[in-house]
Amino acid sequence: MNGKKMLFFAIVLAALGALYFSSEQRAAKKGRKIELPLTAGFDASRAAAITITAPGKAAVVLKKHGGSWYITAGDRTFGADTAAVNSLLDQIGTLKSATVASRNPKNFESFDISDGKAVAVKIEDAGQKVSAHVLLGKNGPDIFSTYVRAKDAGTVYLVPGILKNTADREIKDWREKKIWRLNADRIAQYTVAGDRNLQLKKDAAGSWQAVCDGKAFSAGKSAVTKALQSFAALKAADFIDGSPKEAGLDKPLRTITAVLDNGTREVLFVGADKNAFQHYVKPGSQQQVFIVEKSETETISPSCEGLKEGASSADNATAKAAYPGKQ
Repeated sequence: MNGKKMLFFAIVLAALGALYFSSEQRAAKKGRKIELPLTAGFDASRAAAITITAPGKAAVVLKKHGGSWYITAGDRTFGADTAAVNSLLDQIGTLKSATVASRNPKNFESFDISDGKAVAVKIEDAGQKVSAHVLLGKNGPDIFSTYVRAKDAGTVYLVPGILKNTADREIKDWREKKIWRLNADRIAQYTVAGDRNLQLKKDAAGSWQAVCDGKAFSAGKSAVTKALQSFAALKAADFIDGSPKEAGLDKPLRTITAVLDNGTREVLFVGADKNAFQHYVKPGSQQQVFIVEKSETETISPSCEGLKEGASSADNATAKAAYPGKQ
């Protein structure tokens, strides 16, 4: 093969290589996804009201007052779980997708994205201006995605995430489960009465002195801290609408009282068993009856032996001086 032929074949190969590279680039550009926001301009920090409607259910209305979220059910209003509300707002605000599932309204039913099948989430600002209104359909083929479209829009997108579960909750799942908001560091006295008898009092040096089953001793710091912090941050597993008597709270099993450094008292009544793993409880300052895990009621009602852990003999000498006659 002479030089001219070799040159010719080199040129042909170079041209074919250039053509292949060019076609690959065009294909890559064609297949590349360009993510577009579905709630352009939405600012979660400006949200003041959220209305969620789902097939066969009453609308859920969440409203923000003074920095806190509340939920209304019938004629009653409850504090809402801020983490649950923020999770929904974050997901709505970050809805993006380049995957178009359909632009044909005839297909909406099959995606559960029609007005009658979808879960609708409408978000308004303080001026009642709608800042986002989206419809959530069924999960995508991989389960971990959701069909979504903006209200009154004709395009259905497939977006990452199981969004329907975030929005379509029962009333109890939207409610705040913290029974109260206390600062454990401000508790100066703590008593448990009933089936257990315990008194805890912070002395001038900041140590905790205890009388448990008639015996005085200095309590271990870690044991007391665990009990008080658990009491201050106590959370419910569920709620009931029954009367306190039905929950055995007319004759409580146990009464726990925390006295704060300003004299304020918070009382918790522990009632009957809900089951083998849960108790009914009610704060003295509230009408609501809560269900709390027994592991929690055990933690906030420490045993005498548990309180002694970590205490030194010198500490116990202090306790005996503080509670003469309780040897």
